[in-house]
Amino acid sequence: MPDSDPADNGPHAAGSEPRTEFVLSGQPTGWGAMAKEVREFDEEKAHNCKEDIDTLLVFAGLFSTVLSAFLIAAYPALQPDPMAAMNYNLERIAAQTASYTFNSTTGTLAAATILSSALPPFQAAVNDIRVNVLWFASLIVSLVTASLGMLVKQWLREFSAVDIPSPQARLRLRHYREPMLSKWRVYEIAATLPLLLQLSLGLFFTGLCYFTASVHSTLGHTTIPLVVGWALFFFSATSLPVFFPGCPYKT
Repeated sequence: MPDSDPADNGPHAAGSEPRTEFVLSGQPTGWGAMAKEVREFDEEKAHNCKEDIDTLLVFAGLFSTVLSAFLIAAYPALQPDPMAAMNYNLERIAAQTASYTFNSTTGTLAAATILSSALPPFQAAVNDIRVNVLWFASLIVSLVTASLGMLVKQWLREFSAVDIPSPQARLRLRHYREPMLSKWRVYEIAATLPLLLQLSLGLFFTGLCYFTASVHSTLGHTTIPLVVGWALFFFSATSLPVFFPGCPYKT
């Protein structure tokens, strides 16, 4: 039996195509590389959204604290003053005492007038009602914004939570979840949170204008122009990107 030529059995045998050998560098390839790239993209997108929500939550907490201090000072104006009833009774007693006359013939005292014992019904001032309505609405919107922000963070965390070792299974799960985020408008809800917080701030500023104007006219003349200037700048900065696509004032 003739001996076979070793060259015929080598990797470059006559008539065979040369084979290319790949050296793995430790980086994932194929499905693993694709799953890694997709996961990094999703995590970066979710991370940016969470950072914005964290900033909103901090501002909402500080704003709600400041607003609560104003409400503590404003809402008692909607309730009857306990001292008012006491003062009213004292005035009645004084008036009743002053109306007594002494009859020297009979030696008795007689009241010239009989005062009504009914306390006038309490009615809050229109300006006090207006201020409290605006400020309580502002507080509610601020707290709703914080609540929605926490919900969105939980939704994004659930979307990113994948504990599957197989790259193909992770991609299939992502392929199922990603359209659901768009369908249920999770990122759109997150984008409305800054607008809700700006709405809350606008309600507070409007109530502040009424409040300061009722306290003193000079204080009102100082507050109202500042608030109007803020409102004009906000609406101008928000609408400029619509007319100028290159404008960086995009929210």
